[in-house]
Amino acid sequence: MLNVIYSATAQRKLLVRLAWRDLTNVYSGSVFGNLWVVVEPLINVLLTVLFFQFAIKASDNGGVSYIAWVLPVLIFWTFVNTVLSSGVSSIREYGYLIRHINFDMHNVALIKIIAASIIHIPLMIILYGICLIFFNIHPTWENLNLVYYFFSMCSLLISMVWLLSAVAVFWKDIRNLLSIFLQVEFWLSPIFWEPNRFPKLIALFMYLNPFYYPLHGYRQAILGVEFGDYFFLLSLYFWCITAASLYFSSKIFSRLTKQFGDVI
Repeated sequence: MLNVIYSATAQRKLLVRLAWRDLTNVYSGSVFGNLWVVVEPLINVLLTVLFFQFAIKASDNGGVSYIAWVLPVLIFWTFVNTVLSSGVSSIREYGYLIRHINFDMHNVALIKIIAASIIHIPLMIILYGICLIFFNIHPTWENLNLVYYFFSMCSLLISMVWLLSAVAVFWKDIRNLLSIFLQVEFWLSPIFWEPNRFPKLIALFMYLNPFYYPLHGYRQAILGVEFGDYFFLLSLYFWCITAASLYFSSKIFSRLTKQFGDVI
C-alpha cells in the first residue's frame, strides 16, 4: 500500500492530465462542450428529487425540506455510480499504460476518481449555495466533515475499482453484475429514506451496508448536524471493512496485473 501511495504522489500531475482527458473525451465535438460535465448530472438529480418531492409527497425530515435532505446524498451517489461504472473497464481502457514500466496500474483507479471529482465538486458547491439561500441551512463547523466523508468513500471506491477492473479483464460478465449491484445499492442506501423506517432486520442490513456510513455522514455534514447515534461503532466497522477490502483487493490486483498484457 505504501508503494501505491508513493507512486500516486510521484505521478500526480500525470494522473490529473489523464483524468481531465478522460472526462473531456466524453463531450468532445458537442456544441456546449465541457459545460455538459455539470449541466447533465445536475438536471438528472433535480428531476429525480422533484419527482419524489411532489409526486410521492415526501414529508420533511427533522424540520429540513425533503429536497435539501435528499440532494446531498443523491449527488454523492452520482459520484459513486460514475466511479464504479467507469472504473470496471478502466484496465482495458488504459491497457496501453501496461507497457510503461514506471506507471503503476493501481493508479488507474485514481484517474477515475479524479475525473468524477471534477464533476462532483462544482455540483456540491452549487448545492451548498442552494441550501444556504433557499432552505435556511446555515454554515457550521460540521460542514468541514464533508472532507472526511468524501475521503472515506474514495477509500472504499479505490478498493472496489481495483477488484472490479482486474476481474473484468478476464470475466466480462462482471459489468452486468455491477449494474445489478448498483441498482440494489441505490435503494438500500440512505438516499430517499433512513433505515429506522423499516423493520429491524431490514434496518440492520441497511446499517451494515458499507455505503451507509459515508453517504449518511455526507448528508449530515451538508446540513450542519452531527452524525447521530453509533458514530464510533459505525466508524470502527466501516474502516475495518475498508482496510480489509483495500488489502485483499490490492493483493488480487497485483497478482492479476502480471497477466493483463497477455489478455488485453
